[in-house]
Formats: sequence, structure tokens, C-alpha cells
Amino acid sequence: MTTYSQLAQQIIKHVGEPGNIEHITHCATRLRFTLKDKNKVNPEALYGLPEVVKLVDSPSQFQIVIGPKVDQVCSAIKELLGEQTPAAEETTAQGSWISRLLATLSAIFTPYIGVLAGVGVVKGIVVLLQTMNLVDTHSYVFTVFNALSSGVFVMLPLFIAVTASERFKTNKFTALALTAAMIFPLTDPSVPGAFHIMGLALNVKIYGGAVIPAVFAVLFLSYVERWLKKIIPELAAFVFVPCLSLIICGFVVFTLIGPIADYVGVGIANGYAWLYNLSPVISGALLAGIGQLFVVFGVHWGIIPLALINIQVNGYDTIMAMFMSAVMGQFGAAFGAIFIARNLKDKQIAISASISAFFGITEPALYGVNLKYRMLFVFGCIGAALGGGITGLLGVKTYSFLPVLNVFELGLFSGPDSKMIYEVFAIIVAFTVPAVLTIIYGKTRKLVASPAS
Repeated sequence: MTTYSQLAQQIIKHVGEPGNIEHITHCATRLRFTLKDKNKVNPEALYGLPEVVKLVDSPSQFQIVIGPKVDQVCSAIKELLGEQTPAAEETTAQGSWISRLLATLSAIFTPYIGVLAGVGVVKGIVVLLQTMNLVDTHSYVFTVFNALSSGVFVMLPLFIAVTASERFKTNKFTALALTAAMIFPLTDPSVPGAFHIMGLALNVKIYGGAVIPAVFAVLFLSYVERWLKKIIPELAAFVFVPCLSLIICGFVVFTLIGPIADYVGVGIANGYAWLYNLSPVISGALLAGIGQLFVVFGVHWGIIPLALINIQVNGYDTIMAMFMSAVMGQFGAAFGAIFIARNLKDKQIAISASISAFFGITEPALYGVNLKYRMLFVFGCIGAALGGGITGLLGVKTYSFLPVLNVFELGLFSGPDSKMIYEVFAIIVAFTVPAVLTIIYGKTRKLVASPAS
């Protein structure tokens, strides 16, 4: 039996056995459980597992921070659960509407976040090749690189269809067919940009990379499909449920849901831009300064749709530019801890946490080092606020989505109004300040772990 299988068995046991698990998914570092009864969880036993970094009990999910190996652990758990997992239809929403919304966003966007992160690095390579004139933009090499880096974001509704169909309990392939239809007009030059019906201009070429229209399209499909299954005899359901679902949802989505959802997305982007422009410096400092608190409470993936909407509507985003400093601030504090560690074990933990933070994964740094010694977390927030203030002051933007924030994706800050060099300056400040403060703090007084650690 593999190490992952053994760990998976222990986790299943300590969260209340298979019968207590309604759903499991994961993000970059966390197992995210939907449980029937959280009282059946054994926190002490879970903390006794060496691979478990932290437990986070949110109203809608029970989260176990594992680290970079979370994908293998999650796969092992799913393999062991097999058919024992309760039917998806039995899953019930828990917590407030905000908790349910965050849980839904997490379920829809986190499963493919690793792919988006990898594509982001490829996109950075494309931008550098283009801006430095290293290859002909009409060459085969550039064309392949550009297709690999752009295809995912243009076809994002297809990715949303897969995870949203699981969340909303509808047929995955019908959802794919519906969102593929939304994207199709972009592939056919003969399709007009807009149709004028009853005095309304309906644009059918607006759904490439669309977030909100795709989510609501699949949500609507789930209701239509369930309704059709009730009224169509079983013998005919195999053909006519997907057929009628696509016809009904297709016309409603293109005529009503899509345009309205698109306007909602534009409104969200404009609302954020209005708040940001009230004072870019304060906005940058505040959002970057508290950015890692979103990670602490396990709701950081709720930011993803807003950043994606900004890219789709405006062609650029400022949120992730600021959050890059939030990551680098905690990285700096954990890095500084290497030089003040009192023993070999603490030094090894700080080194390991720093390496993870360098690649944009901050949970090991947060739970293993910075929150353990509270002032280090504070120093990280101070550095982040300074870096975020700089990005706001200088108007730094990213021109492609940054799902994981690390230096390998700096190329995505290059664009029509490129200020990549300012982002480099901001993250240097965000990293250096907490690193120096941590070293000074550690050299002048004895570090004492917080009681909660």
C-alpha cells in the first residue's frame, strides 16, 4: 500500500468514515470536504498526522491543509471511497448564502487552477518572445506557443461547464455542448457580430473567456434538465432530454441569460474599478496587506472570478498585481526566519516553507512559521501593504490571469501600458522589508510561539 493510500485511510477515518463524506475536492494545498456532521471529525488525530499542516473549519467546508502533495492525497481518498461516496443529489448546502457562494466558487474554479497556473507560465514565455522580438510572430514556434497559452482562456466556459455541472448536478456533456455553442460563433467569421431582434442588439460573440454567463448557463441547464426528466418518459429521455435541454437553454442563454450575465460582469468590473480609483494607493496597500488573511480563512479562491472578469471586460487586472505583494510579504518573513531559527528543525521548516512561498504557495509559510510567531505574519502584512501601495501608486496591471503568484509569471505584466519593472520593484520591497524586520526582531528578542500554534 502506498504512503498516499495509508494517509488517505487515516484522513477518511478521522473525518468520520466514508459515510460522513458528501463531497471532496482540493485546491493548490487543501483538501476541501463537505461533511454531513462535523462533530464526527477528530481534530487531534488529524493534527497527529505529520502531513497535516492545518485544519480550517469554515461554515460550508472542512479544510485540511496538506501542501503540494494534496492532489495525490485527494486522488487516493477518492479511490478508496469509490462507490461508498453518497450520491451527489444528497449533498445539501450548509451555512449562510455567503458561505454557500464561496463554496460554489471554490468548487467551480479550483479543480483546474493548476492548469491555469501552468498556462500562465507559458503565456509569460509568449509575451517575452513577442516583446523581445526573439521569434517571428507568424512562425510555427510562436503560433504553437500562442495557441497553448491562449486556448484555455478563450475556451474557459468549457472548463467551467465540467466543474459547474458537478456542482449543480446536471449532465456534464450536455453542459459542455451548451457552453461549446456559446463559444462557437467566435470560430465562424460568417456569423454576424450582433443580431437585431425587436429593437434589441444581441451579440453572440462575447462568450470567449466568459465567466458569469457560463456559470449561469449551466445553473439554468440544471433546472431545465431536472424538469424534463420528470415529464419525458424513460424510453425517450436518453435522446430528448439533452435535445430539448439544449434547444430551450440555448435560446434562453443567447437571448436573455447571456446578455444579462455579461452586463452583470461589466457592472462588477466597473464597480471594482470605481472603488480602486478612489485611491489606488490605499486600495493597493489595504488589499495586499490583508490579502493573506483570505488564505488563512480559506476563502482566497473567491477572488478568482473577479480577476477573470476584469481581464475579460477591461483586458487587464489590478487585483492580482496587488496580491503578488501579499505572497511576497509572507515569503520574505519566512525567508528571514531561516536566519533566526534556534534549532535545526525550525530552520528546515523555514527553508521548506520559503521554497513553497517562492512558487506562490504560502500555506506552509503561514501555518508552519509566520502565524506560529505572530509578529512574523504582521511583518509579512506590512511588507505586502508597502508593495501593494506601490503597485497602486504606479498603476501596475497584469494583462492575463495570474492564478498562482510567483516570479515565473512576471511576463504577464507586459502589455499595452507595461509597468512590469514597477511590479518587480514592488515585490522586492514586499519581500525585503519583512525579511529584514524578521531578522532584526529575531536577533533582539527571543521568539515565542503563539498559544494557538
